[in-house]
Amino acid sequence: MRQDRRGPKKSRSGLLAFLILAAVFVGVAFLVASPSTSHPGVQPTPVEDAFYGSIVNVRLGGETTGVVKADTNCKPVENGLTNCIGIITAADGAEVRFNYTHDMSKQPCLAPGDQVTIIALNDGTFKVLRG
Repeated sequence: MRQDRRGPKKSRSGLLAFLILAAVFVGVAFLVASPSTSHPGVQPTPVEDAFYGSIVNVRLGGETTGVVKADTNCKPVENGLTNCIGIITAADGAEVRFNYTHDMSKQPCLAPGDQVTIIALNDGTFKVLRG
Protein backbone atom coordinates (compact mmCIF):
# COMPACT_ATOMS: atom_id res chain seq x y z
CA MET A 1 0.00 0.00 0.00
CA ARG A 2 1.24 3.48 -0.91
CA GLN A 3 1.63 6.17 1.80
CA ASP A 4 0.28 9.67 1.26
CA ARG A 5 3.12 12.15 1.75
CA ARG A 6 1.06 15.30 1.26
CA GLY A 7 0.04 15.51 4.92
CA PRO A 8 3.53 16.14 6.34
CA LYS A 9 4.41 18.61 3.51
CA LYS A 10 1.50 20.85 4.44
CA SER A 11 2.58 20.74 8.05
CA ARG A 12 6.16 21.69 7.15
CA SER A 13 5.13 24.41 4.70
CA GLY A 14 2.92 25.97 7.37
CA LEU A 15 5.82 25.93 9.82
CA LEU A 16 8.14 27.43 7.18
CA ALA A 17 5.63 30.20 6.44
CA PHE A 18 5.34 30.93 10.18
CA LEU A 19 9.14 31.14 10.57
CA ILE A 20 9.46 33.49 7.58
CA LEU A 21 6.66 35.70 8.94
CA ALA A 22 8.31 35.76 12.37
CA ALA A 23 11.67 36.71 10.83
CA VAL A 24 10.08 39.55 8.87
CA PHE A 25 8.32 40.79 12.03
CA VAL A 26 11.59 40.74 14.02
CA GLY A 27 13.40 42.57 11.19
CA VAL A 28 10.78 45.32 11.02
CA ALA A 29 10.80 45.68 14.82
CA PHE A 30 14.60 46.02 14.75
CA LEU A 31 14.49 48.73 12.06
CA VAL A 32 11.84 50.71 13.93
CA ALA A 33 13.76 50.51 17.21
CA SER A 34 17.18 51.36 15.71
CA PRO A 35 18.33 55.01 16.01
CA SER A 36 18.78 56.83 12.73
CA THR A 37 22.29 57.62 11.54
CA SER A 38 23.40 61.24 11.38
CA HIS A 39 24.44 63.10 8.26
CA PRO A 40 28.15 63.10 7.42
CA GLY A 41 29.93 66.17 8.75
CA VAL A 42 27.34 66.86 11.44
CA GLN A 43 28.49 67.07 15.02
CA PRO A 44 27.15 64.11 17.01
CA THR A 45 24.38 64.65 19.53
CA PRO A 46 26.21 66.36 22.33
CA VAL A 47 26.80 64.51 25.59
CA GLU A 48 27.91 67.84 26.99
CA ASP A 49 26.51 71.15 25.78
CA ALA A 50 29.62 72.18 23.83
CA PHE A 51 30.19 74.18 20.66
CA TYR A 52 33.33 74.16 18.50
CA GLY A 53 34.61 77.05 16.41
CA SER A 54 37.03 79.95 16.27
CA ILE A 55 37.58 83.23 18.09
CA VAL A 56 37.64 85.94 15.42
CA ASN A 57 38.57 89.16 17.23
CA VAL A 58 41.01 88.56 20.12
CA ARG A 59 43.79 86.15 21.05
CA LEU A 60 42.95 83.74 23.82
CA GLY A 61 44.89 80.86 25.28
CA GLY A 62 44.12 78.30 27.91
CA GLU A 63 40.73 78.50 29.54
CA THR A 64 38.44 81.28 30.76
CA THR A 65 34.81 81.76 31.70
CA GLY A 66 32.29 84.26 30.44
CA VAL A 67 28.67 85.22 29.90
CA VAL A 68 26.94 85.25 26.52
CA LYS A 69 25.91 88.77 25.59
CA ALA A 70 24.24 87.90 22.26
CA ASP A 71 24.13 85.38 19.44
CA THR A 72 24.10 87.08 16.06
CA ASN A 73 24.31 86.56 12.32
CA CYS A 74 22.83 83.04 12.41
CA LYS A 75 22.61 81.79 8.83
CA PRO A 76 21.86 78.35 7.36
CA VAL A 77 24.82 76.58 5.77
CA GLU A 78 25.19 73.14 4.15
CA ASN A 79 23.75 69.88 5.53
CA GLY A 80 21.08 71.59 7.65
CA LEU A 81 23.60 73.34 9.88
CA THR A 82 23.55 76.94 11.10
CA ASN A 83 26.55 79.26 11.45
CA CYS A 84 26.42 81.86 14.24
CA ILE A 85 28.61 84.48 15.91
CA GLY A 86 28.32 84.37 19.69
CA ILE A 87 29.32 87.52 21.54
CA ILE A 88 30.71 86.62 24.95
CA THR A 89 31.94 88.86 27.74
CA ALA A 90 34.98 87.05 29.14
CA ALA A 91 35.89 87.04 32.84
CA ASP A 92 38.53 89.74 32.21
CA GLY A 93 35.91 91.99 30.54
CA ALA A 94 37.07 91.38 26.95
CA GLU A 95 34.39 91.03 24.28
CA VAL A 96 34.95 87.71 22.49
CA ARG A 97 33.39 86.91 19.11
CA PHE A 98 32.98 83.15 18.74
CA ASN A 99 32.23 81.86 15.20
CA TYR A 100 30.63 78.39 15.34
CA THR A 101 28.44 76.00 13.33
CA HIS A 102 25.89 73.64 14.87
CA ASP A 103 22.71 71.63 14.24
CA MET A 104 19.89 73.70 15.70
CA SER A 105 17.53 70.70 15.71
CA LYS A 106 19.80 69.01 18.25
CA GLN A 107 21.36 71.95 20.07
CA PRO A 108 19.91 75.46 20.43
CA CYS A 109 22.05 78.54 19.86
CA LEU A 110 23.91 80.24 22.66
CA ALA A 111 21.53 82.61 24.47
CA PRO A 112 22.08 85.89 26.32
CA GLY A 113 22.88 85.18 29.96
CA ASP A 114 24.32 81.68 29.34
CA GLN A 115 27.34 81.00 31.56
CA VAL A 116 30.13 79.50 29.41
CA THR A 117 33.66 78.18 29.67
CA ILE A 118 35.94 78.95 26.72
CA ILE A 119 38.69 76.36 26.18
CA ALA A 120 41.54 76.69 23.65
CA LEU A 121 42.19 73.37 21.86
CA ASN A 122 45.55 72.18 20.55
CA ASP A 123 44.55 72.62 16.89
CA GLY A 124 43.89 76.38 17.29
CA THR A 125 40.10 76.03 17.56
CA PHE A 126 38.00 76.67 20.63
CA LYS A 127 35.42 74.76 22.60
CA VAL A 128 32.69 76.75 24.33
CA LEU A 129 30.99 74.74 27.04
CA ARG A 130 27.58 76.02 28.17
CA GLY A 131 26.58 75.60 31.80
